[in-house]
Amino acid sequence: TIAGVIFRSEVVLIFIPIVAYAAASGNLGFKDGMNLIGLCCAVGVGALALTVGVDSIFWRRPLWPEGEVLYFNTILNKSGNYGTMSIHWYFSSAIPRAMLGPLFLLPTGLYFNKTLRPFFLQMVAFVCLYSLLPHKELRFISYAIPVFNAVAAQELVRLFKMRNSKDKMPRMYFRAAITLMAFTIFASFSFLRMSAKNYPGGEALTQLHAMEDWNVTRGLRPYVHIDGAAAQQGVSRFLEMPPHWRYSKKEGQHDMLAYTHLVSENATVPGFTAVIGISGVDFTALLDVARGAR
Repeated sequence: TIAGVIFRSEVVLIFIPIVAYAAASGNLGFKDGMNLIGLCCAVGVGALALTVGVDSIFWRRPLWPEGEVLYFNTILNKSGNYGTMSIHWYFSSAIPRAMLGPLFLLPTGLYFNKTLRPFFLQMVAFVCLYSLLPHKELRFISYAIPVFNAVAAQELVRLFKMRNSKDKMPRMYFRAAITLMAFTIFASFSFLRMSAKNYPGGEALTQLHAMEDWNVTRGLRPYVHIDGAAAQQGVSRFLEMPPHWRYSKKEGQHDMLAYTHLVSENATVPGFTAVIGISGVDFTALLDVARGAR
């Protein structure tokens, strides 16, 4: 409840299948259910008072941050402004890419391990509920991945115990599973390296700080505008260097000449000269090369 009110409201969607399963299996009676609801409401009110009190001070206006996000994304259903995916995207793309090799251990893991089946099904229900929203990101359903990996890990343990079996098939399955794990480690490391190189906005701001460091010590007070693309590609408040530097993420048409520097996706901006050019990984070009190789 605290996590849902203060940090991420989508964790409520995890709560729904868990409670539904507990009620359907007879582990949660009516009285216990009402007590649970009352406890969640009491804790929720306390968490709401805490987040509104603290965040209103920082934002200098009455504010429930996660409430605004929930209203914009779910009630107004405007999260689609940031892009939409098909309803099956989590299952057909996001989860396979997140899990890689362990994904192939899920079927047998679920077949031989009955203990984890309820937890697995609860997470599947959670992902299904989230799939109803048009805008999708892997981070929204990241809570399900550890449960899926737990099922795969249990299956790997079972295969490990059978590695010296007299039968040929169990030994082959174990070797295949080890190969999948090796592939997953290699692929994860490769993706990590590519991701680290794919934040050009943050890299540009870091280089700008270094470039103007000498001038700042001489009295320059830079005023930097950060556009939407840069803000999505690595620029964060953690990179800012107040009080000598000032920053703005103001959107829409306004006087850009009020700024001394721009961190922008545009190669040319009237009134400014490009001094730093940072490029991210062009995955479109990589895919074109791969298609050409075939």
